[in-house]
Amino acid sequence: MKFLGAFIYAIFIWSFSGLALAQANSINGTWLTEIKSHITIEKCNIGYCGYISKVAIRPKLYEKNKQAIDRIGIQNAYDYFNKDPNLQNRRLLGLNILTLDTRAENLVFSGHVYNPEDGKTYKGKIELLNNNQIKLTGCAFMGVICSSEIWYRIQ
Repeated sequence: MKFLGAFIYAIFIWSFSGLALAQANSINGTWLTEIKSHITIEKCNIGYCGYISKVAIRPKLYEKNKQAIDRIGIQNAYDYFNKDPNLQNRRLLGLNILTLDTRAENLVFSGHVYNPEDGKTYKGKIELLNNNQIKLTGCAFMGVICSSEIWYRIQ
């Protein structure tokens, strides 16, 4: 009976260590950005997609648009800065802002990043730094000017 209990315990531990190992090499999950937005990354039909699952706005942008944001509520904010007037009425919550290839080279996933703060899409990549951190980089002007930030996994 002790053997059976030890065997079941070993299988239990092994199955969770396999899950942790799979997650360690995965960008799937919900990530906290520098401005405290939540971005949920998951597989989609075009690779990996990242959706805004909690909206946050930089303090400077909030102060500039305080009355309008307070009137509708931050989680009801729209894609106001989109260059396409037909898309300015879509909500930020649930908006797909990342489109990444499923193939990774050295845990770097390439694709495109939409920035709702300026309404532009950039060539970008996400690098899995470790199980709990990814580095997002977006580049403009044919990759000459780039900006990066670290996101943290939300458990």
